[in-house]
Amino acid sequence: MSYQPKPTSFDSSKTARYISIGGGFNQAVNIDDAVSFAELNISQAHVFKNTNLSYGAYGFVGGIENENYQNETKTPYSFSSKGFAGIGGRASFNFYTISGNTNFRFFGIEASYSKEYGDFAAYRRMVSNVPDYQAITNTEMLTLGATTEVTWHSRYNPKIQHALRGLIGKTLGDYTSVRVTKDTGMPSDLQIYLAASYYLKINNIWGAAELTQTDYGIPGMRIKFGYKF
Repeated sequence: MSYQPKPTSFDSSKTARYISIGGGFNQAVNIDDAVSFAELNISQAHVFKNTNLSYGAYGFVGGIENENYQNETKTPYSFSSKGFAGIGGRASFNFYTISGNTNFRFFGIEASYSKEYGDFAAYRRMVSNVPDYQAITNTEMLTLGATTEVTWHSRYNPKIQHALRGLIGKTLGDYTSVRVTKDTGMPSDLQIYLAASYYLKINNIWGAAELTQTDYGIPGMRIKFGYKF
């Protein structure tokens, strides 16, 4: 559920295209594992009277590292690292109101679909029927979310723009069999995803930084830089 920029009511062009590269880091479910990835994003967005729309595609590549591997060398299915890659699409829609140099995007909805490939997906399929192992074998994910956002431009320069966005989302599917084995102090059926994003655009150069948290407290971060056409 990565941040998708959109033009504002005070932009001269009501349609824009965006491209970005970036990366991120997440702690995995096991505290000894870490996930890192790089991504490429391409999108197009529009601003209409009181609404915004954005849609685009993305690709990603990364790996999961098992930092406890040296203590697990006698475990037959242990691994030191596994790679993954994937492609997907995103869409975002919101309503907004105008106040001076600010657009209040008070309510929005977002959707993200991804298809995963690589060694880590193959590993999960391999151990899914092994006793004492629990693994999610699904490699397709659809996540829906609700957002609220405020975006504004510098008082003296409308080409310098900022935005803050909050998101709460849910990945569709049943992952309860994995969640209930984790003693995290959170209900196993809560199943939500949280993100807080900051966006900055100077002329046609832009960037976004995001802090994320999964439904059982796993933190993550993402940073990307791009260009607006």
